[in-house]
Amino acid sequence: MKLLIITENKCDLSEVLLRCPVQTKVVSFRQAIMIDISEYDAFCVLGNEKTTVIDARLRSKLEAEADKGKKIFLEYINSFSDIYSAEPRETTRSRLIYVKPENGEGISGLETGDLLDDECGLTMPPWFSVSNSVPLLVYKEHIIAHTHLDQPADEILKNSRVGMFRIGENILMAMFRMQNFIKARFAPRKNWEKLVNYIAYFLTGTLPDSMPESVVRFGTEEDLNDPETWQKARKLSIENGINWLEKFAVDNGEGGVMEGLRHNIRPDGKQERLFGIRTDCSGESAGAFAMYSKLTGSRRHGVISDNIRSFISENMVIRKAPFEGMLRWTDTAWTVCYHDDAARTMIPYLMGMLFMDDDHYLDDIQYWIDFLLRTTCRDGLAEARVNRWDMNEQRLQQRQQQEHGLPSAHYNAYYLAALLLAYKKIGKAEYLETARKGIETLMALYPDTKREQSETEEMCRLVLPLAVLYDVTKEEKHREYLYRVANDLEKHRHPFGGYCEWDTGYKASCSRESSGECSLLTENGDPVTDSLYSMNWLPVGFAYAYYATKDEFFRDLWKNTVTYFMRTQMFSKDPLLNGAWCRAFDMDLKEVYGCPHDVGWAANCCETGWTIAEILMGMMLPNIISGENL
Repeated sequence: MKLLIITENKCDLSEVLLRCPVQTKVVSFRQAIMIDISEYDAFCVLGNEKTTVIDARLRSKLEAEADKGKKIFLEYINSFSDIYSAEPRETTRSRLIYVKPENGEGISGLETGDLLDDECGLTMPPWFSVSNSVPLLVYKEHIIAHTHLDQPADEILKNSRVGMFRIGENILMAMFRMQNFIKARFAPRKNWEKLVNYIAYFLTGTLPDSMPESVVRFGTEEDLNDPETWQKARKLSIENGINWLEKFAVDNGEGGVMEGLRHNIRPDGKQERLFGIRTDCSGESAGAFAMYSKLTGSRRHGVISDNIRSFISENMVIRKAPFEGMLRWTDTAWTVCYHDDAARTMIPYLMGMLFMDDDHYLDDIQYWIDFLLRTTCRDGLAEARVNRWDMNEQRLQQRQQQEHGLPSAHYNAYYLAALLLAYKKIGKAEYLETARKGIETLMALYPDTKREQSETEEMCRLVLPLAVLYDVTKEEKHREYLYRVANDLEKHRHPFGGYCEWDTGYKASCSRESSGECSLLTENGDPVTDSLYSMNWLPVGFAYAYYATKDEFFRDLWKNTVTYFMRTQMFSKDPLLNGAWCRAFDMDLKEVYGCPHDVGWAANCCETGWTIAEILMGMMLPNIISGENL
C-alpha cells in the first residue's frame, strides 16, 4: 500500500501518517504536479493559506485517481469534486461537534454530540452540500457544553456549518485547519486523536504506532508526598514561573509588564500575545520579583521590581484634581480605574511593607488608597469602576454619598483587603471602618453576592480580605466568616486537588454566556478550575489565613493548593509556555480545557499578574512571613 502526502510543510498530521506501517512519500504541491501519481493507492492533501486552491493540473490528476475509487483526504482545500467554499473565517465563536452517520460507520470512540475545540482555527464552509455527502463534524456557534452536547443528530445539524464530511466511499474533506492539532493544542486531545486515527485508517487501512508528543506536559514528575522532594519541587516551580514572568517585563521593567498570552492559538501553534501594559499586572509582577529577590538574593530581580514600581509611580497615576491618586487601568484605558485592579497593584507593596521592611512607596500607597476611599459608597463598597470622562468633582462627591456600592467580591474583595493591610501599616481608622463595613455588607448577602464569573470565584476572592480582617480585629464574628467561606469552598474540591467552578442557580453575570467575557463553567459538576478568577487567589489567601489564625487547617489548605499548581504548571520547549499556568484545567482530562467562548481570556490564556504573579507570591508568602529562604 502506497500513500502520497501533498503538503508544503511538515506537520503533526503528516508525522502521524508516517508512523503508519505503509509506504509513504511526502511531496510539495509543485512536485506533485510534475510526478506520476497513478502508482499511489491513497492521497492526503494538506492545504494552508497559500494553497487553499489546488493547481488545475494537479486537481485533474487527483480527481482522475478519485474516480478510480482511490481514497483521498483533503484538509483546508477550497474546492474538489463538486464542492467549492466560502472565504476562510475564524472559528473562535464556534465549536466542532461530532455527528455519527446513520449507517453507524463513523469515528470509533466518539458519540454524537462529542465536542472538539480548535482554539482559534480557520474554516472554509462549503457553499452547498452534494447528495452523496455525509457530515461527520459540524460547526455551531455559542455552544454551552463542556465535552459533550446532549442533543440528537437532527437537532445538532440544524443551522450548522459543515466541518468534515465524506463524499461517497472514498473522498473525505476537512474544511478547517487541523494538520497541527498537537502544536495548536486542540482539545480534548483524546477526541482529536480518535479523529486522526480515523483519518489514518481511512487512508491506509492501518493505525499509527504512536502519536507525537504534546508540546506541553503538566507538573513535576517527582513524588510530591515526600516533604523534601515537595520543597525542591516548589522551589523549581517558582524559578520556572519567575523566568516566564520576566519575558513580559518591558525594558527590564522600566516600561512595565505586558498582560501575557491570549487564549487564541493559531493553526500553526503560535499563541497570540497581549502586548498591552496593565497597572495591576505590573504591580503584581513587581511583587513576585521582589519576593523572589528577597528569598534568593537575586539582585537582578530586585532591580526589575524597582523599575516596575518606578514606572507605575511616574506614569500610571493621575495627579490632577479631582482625580489625584487615581491609578490608571492600562496604557490604553488611560482614564479608567477599577478599585479591585488598583488594589491588586497595591497589595504586593503593602505585603513588602509589613513583612519585608520596604517602606519606599508608603506615601504613594496612601495617595492611591485615599482616592479609592473618596469614591467608595456608604456601605463600604465601591462601584465597578471610575471613568474620568463621565465624572467630575460633584459626581465624585455624590458617589461617596451613594448608599450602596456593588456587592461583589469580584469588584471589591481585594480593595477591602488593601484597606485593611494599609490600616495595619498606617493606622488610619477610616481604612478599617470602611473595610469592616464593606466586608460585613458582603457577608450579610453571602453566598448570594453579585457574582461575575461564578460562586467559586466569590469564595476564593473572599479568603484574603476575611483573613486580614480577622488578623486586624480578632473578633469571633470575623473568624467565623473566614471559616464559613473556607469550609464552603472545600465542598467543591476535586480529588485532583483543585476547586471546581460552581455557580448555584447560574446567577453570575458571565455564567453560561457565549459572547463577551464568559465563564469557563457550562454546568455545575464540570471538573474545571479557573486560575484567572478563582484558584489563583488561594495561595496568598490561605497563606495569610494561616498567619492570622495559626490553624494548621489553613496551612494544609495552602500546601494542597500549592501542590495543585505544581501539578498543573506547564513544562515545554516553547519559552512562551514553559513555567506558566493557563486559565483553565480539566482535572479529569488532565489538560487545559474549558468553555472557549471568552473574547480573549478563555482556557489557554496566561495572565502575567492575575494568574502567574499571584500564584508565585502565594507560593513564597509563608517564607516571606517567616524570614526563611527558599
